[in-house]
Amino acid sequence: MLFTGLRGRLSGPVPGPEQYVVMDTAEPTVLPPPPGGPPAEPDAEVAPGRRPWSARRKWFFFIWMAVLAAVASAGFLWKLPYYTLSPGSARDTEQFITISGAPTFSDQGGVIDYLTVSVKQATPADLLLAWVDPAVEVVEAEQVLGKQSPDENREFNLQLMATSKDAATYQALRRMGFEIPISGTGAVISSVNESVPAAAVLASGDVVVSANGEPVVVNQDLIRLVSGLPAGTVVELGIQPFQGGDSRPVSVELVARPEDPTRSMIGISTFTRDLSFDFPVDVSIDSGRVGGPSAGLAFTLGILDALTPESLTGGTRVAATGTMELNGSVGLVGGVHQKVVAAREEGVDLMLVPSAEVDEARTYAGDLRVEPVDDLDMALRVLATVGGGDAVLPPPSTAAPVG
Repeated sequence: MLFTGLRGRLSGPVPGPEQYVVMDTAEPTVLPPPPGGPPAEPDAEVAPGRRPWSARRKWFFFIWMAVLAAVASAGFLWKLPYYTLSPGSARDTEQFITISGAPTFSDQGGVIDYLTVSVKQATPADLLLAWVDPAVEVVEAEQVLGKQSPDENREFNLQLMATSKDAATYQALRRMGFEIPISGTGAVISSVNESVPAAAVLASGDVVVSANGEPVVVNQDLIRLVSGLPAGTVVELGIQPFQGGDSRPVSVELVARPEDPTRSMIGISTFTRDLSFDFPVDVSIDSGRVGGPSAGLAFTLGILDALTPESLTGGTRVAATGTMELNGSVGLVGGVHQKVVAAREEGVDLMLVPSAEVDEARTYAGDLRVEPVDDLDMALRVLATVGGGDAVLPPPSTAAPVG
């Protein structure tokens, strides 16, 4: 049975199992003073219908509070085998590019942004955020790290960024008429399209050092050796670890390009390992802690804009994403959804994306104009529609060195 009310101090025998005493506790109870001692103080007044907490109840309360605090802390600190991709920022390339050895110019009113994605190992709280925010995507850790540790992956992505800056400088200076010798030690795979047969045998970090017995020194060699082969052709690649060592043979089947079925591809993005250039103009790009190769196109356009007296953007705010290859082609990137959201929130007017990813980009673009590009020339033709690009650059065939 339940005991309703507050237990008071009882005189006489203790009630039996079926005896219950209810006392009126609206007034304080005063104990008689002990013999020879000072008068006893009244007990603290207790509100009617409430029972003072016992030491046991207090301990239970503190234990439960500690448990809840631990659970809440785990929600923000417990690392799960997943990563979240969130919209990052749109950053003006002009403030990060420094050029010496040639005259430079500021684009009055126009901006060329590169876009970032925030990549973070997920906690339970991050998964909850992803559940309520459609712009946040959750992927398995292996999709981000491949076979690398987090530290190795971080170093790898910083190398990708360094290589993309070199490729951007190479393409921009070549477009302005400079001849630039290059060298390298193989084509490093930066990403693999999961839908192609090569995904079963190739991974990020692998280095292609030969194709059908021909050496691959720079990634442009690999493109040259396979681009003329029809879809369905099996190519024998020599694969080496990123850190070096013995190579192993791998067979991959070429597939048709989604945007042009008459052309074939392996389905990978690459950059050149140990890429070395002899640049006649010193170009420095401060990318901070940002890693990955996807800013290559934006940096190429940013350098061209700095070397061009007139505005390459026609005075508009342009964002670009896509790798820049040594042959001028624009490669695929990750996080297109998040980059489009970042561009839209930053007030970008025109966004350039690799052609194979334009449909995905337009799904989230809203009123933002999104245009597909396959290479640098195509990007410049798009910019010409807003009064920049090829409209303000000398033709490639007659371009003369700057300065």
